[in-house]
Amino acid sequence: MSQKAIREFDGKNILARWFKANSKFEWPEIAQVKPTTTIDELTQTHAWLNNKKLVAKPDQLIKRRGKAGLVKLNATFTEARDWIQQRRDKEITLEGVKGVLDHFVLEPFAPHQASDEYYVCITSMRDGDEILFTHEGGVDIGDVDAKALRLFVPITEQPTAESITKALLSRSLPSAKPTSRSLSPNSSLPTLKCTSPSSKSTR
Repeated sequence: MSQKAIREFDGKNILARWFKANSKFEWPEIAQVKPTTTIDELTQTHAWLNNKKLVAKPDQLIKRRGKAGLVKLNATFTEARDWIQQRRDKEITLEGVKGVLDHFVLEPFAPHQASDEYYVCITSMRDGDEILFTHEGGVDIGDVDAKALRLFVPITEQPTAESITKALLSRSLPSAKPTSRSLSPNSSLPTLKCTSPSSKSTR
């Protein structure tokens, strides 16, 4: 079965829909900048862009964006807009791959330490979905395949709080994080950093 990576914007909207239906967790806002988007007009449908500090970054399945200087942090809307405009429709070469930057996302900026970041990836397969999770996220995450805990969910089943806790949250957390965590169907979940699956293209 072939697999296709999806944009961060689409992945987070899928997660937001399920979090809203199954928990009290309030998913942060997100806005997409496509090739046809007039950035200033985004504030008409996303009023929060004018009153929050923002994160701006390309949304094209690019790995290690932070290390490549492709993430703008703690920016006003004007600063984020100008940062995007300076890079929009420009060709870049990253890790030997060339591509044009034409999709971006804008999100609220949440001050935090590197130790507060997690990594989660969901891959759909023929027989079900595999969830990869590590207690370490951010730009220095390293080899995810080697360190991630995994939970396979057959297509005919639904994951339970107990199966998620046992398979993905059993490993001891760094001292800066809680030493244990259990989930219940109505629990407020921790903020997860959604990282796009790897891809060899910047498109």
